[in-house]
Amino acid sequence: MTNRSSGERATAGGVVSTRRSLLLGAATTVLGGGAVAGSATATEQPSIEETTWTLRSGTRYETPVYVREAAEPGETVVVLGGVHGSELAGIEAAHSVREWSFERGTVVVVPEANAPAVREQTYSGPDGDLNQQFPPEGEPTTPIADAIWSLLVELEPTAVIDMHSSMGIWGSSRGPSGFGQAIFPGVAADARSIAARANRSLNGREIRPSEYGSAYEFTLGNTLAGAHPRLIHKVAVDLECAGYLTEVTRHDTTLETRTEWSEAVAATLLERHGIDVV
Repeated sequence: MTNRSSGERATAGGVVSTRRSLLLGAATTVLGGGAVAGSATATEQPSIEETTWTLRSGTRYETPVYVREAAEPGETVVVLGGVHGSELAGIEAAHSVREWSFERGTVVVVPEANAPAVREQTYSGPDGDLNQQFPPEGEPTTPIADAIWSLLVELEPTAVIDMHSSMGIWGSSRGPSGFGQAIFPGVAADARSIAARANRSLNGREIRPSEYGSAYEFTLGNTLAGAHPRLIHKVAVDLECAGYLTEVTRHDTTLETRTEWSEAVAATLLERHGIDVV
């Protein structure tokens, strides 16, 4: 995996004056030292404006945020990778999402949410498991969790996609127990029916390489509700928007295949929220 720093991803250009960019400007105050304003640039696709931000600037958790806004207004979807630093497919897929073009809506990408864990390729970071630091109806329990949550509050997204991988396959006796090949929806905003339709679409496209059989079809996980301190639980309870914890399996799969699956899941969920990748 290529280790990408925020400096490698930053760009220079003119200031964006759209409503969404103004909203992100307000986030600078809310996040304090945890975020700094970046500059906007026209990408290879002239219909997209990108603004680069930094969470937890100057700390070991410093990590970039990419706000990509199409010319036509639409829904706002946040895509995260690297909440667990050893789950490389979600990280690579999130970096790919950052390069995608679309004609409507806003896609906000945090490819390496748990930066020190990503650097070390470890499941947890110095302050523990990041995905256990978002108690619903409570305050995030670490500075990086608080920075991520403050960003989401300011963005007011329609949906949040949190990409992971697992040792096993959800609901299957093949391989070790695990959560792979599944989308786990939050309880809010029709996320479960959207996830079900996304799974049917993924399986209908037969995106699995020929060596993978029906055991590797995508399935619908249980609905994430209640007081568990995962990010998508908090998204559902506190923001009351759609949330999806996505999992691909590491069982007998290559990183390249897992990354392609993660990208397909992200593209399908974006499509379900009116953001068609072109």
